[in-house]
Amino acid sequence: MPRQTQRAFTLVELVMVIALAGVVAVMISAVLSRPLEGFVAQSRRAELVDLAASALNRIARDIRLAVPNSVRVQGNDMDMLNVLAAGRYRPNRVGGDSLRFSTNNSDPACTVTGNCSAFQVLHPSLSVAGARWLVVYNIGAESGGSPVAGSNVWAYANPGVISPTGAGFAATGIAGNETQVTLSGYGSDFRFAFASPERRFYLADQVIGYRCSGNQLLRYTRTVLTPAFSGTDELLVDKLSACSFTYAPGTPQRAGLVTLRLAMTIEGETIELLQQVHVDNAP
Repeated sequence: MPRQTQRAFTLVELVMVIALAGVVAVMISAVLSRPLEGFVAQSRRAELVDLAASALNRIARDIRLAVPNSVRVQGNDMDMLNVLAAGRYRPNRVGGDSLRFSTNNSDPACTVTGNCSAFQVLHPSLSVAGARWLVVYNIGAESGGSPVAGSNVWAYANPGVISPTGAGFAATGIAGNETQVTLSGYGSDFRFAFASPERRFYLADQVIGYRCSGNQLLRYTRTVLTPAFSGTDELLVDKLSACSFTYAPGTPQRAGLVTLRLAMTIEGETIELLQQVHVDNAP
């Protein structure tokens, strides 16, 4: 019977293979560790940029949809009055360009016969559902950092630039592709302090605000004008390491400017984004 020869590793060969494999593994790990660490860091940075950019875009969108001259900043808080609808009005008093509302429906100066609480809008089907305030020519005047009553939506007065909180609105279509809007719940008489040169009006539905609180950015809403910088909070983004809002009010020569800064940190990785938003200040 032929004799079979068996071949195998000797103990010395096995030890040499293990040692060489270890050397190769160390070399590979040394070569690949940096790229892998860079990939993980890049992933963290991408996540942070995405979170911060989404938050900044949300804030910018709300600012652009705000009533002109209604943005205000105090410390780490920012308020604005949200526009629900807008358009152009016809004056509801003979010989004037502003709006005045009265329960005296027999006033001959009313342009809407028999309804001195109404005005006409150059819109065929304006919806007022959800509207809480009517704003005309808000100039956003301030004195010593405080809103001036009658010239700023944040300081109600009669006459003023915003209808009283609690007023109601009803709309009906009329001839000429227009809509008639009737105001209620304003008392016996209310008038706007200024006529809009372009006869613009805005219907607002809520106050929207943002607050930097610790490592969180909160978005809040409320359906009353006061108290300022308060409302029902919802978390917009966390992981903040720094957050700030600044506002430069507009002038006749330039638009207002809001500067937003967010810095976010994850596992020692930090990014900071800055965005500037032009604010409409043409009431």
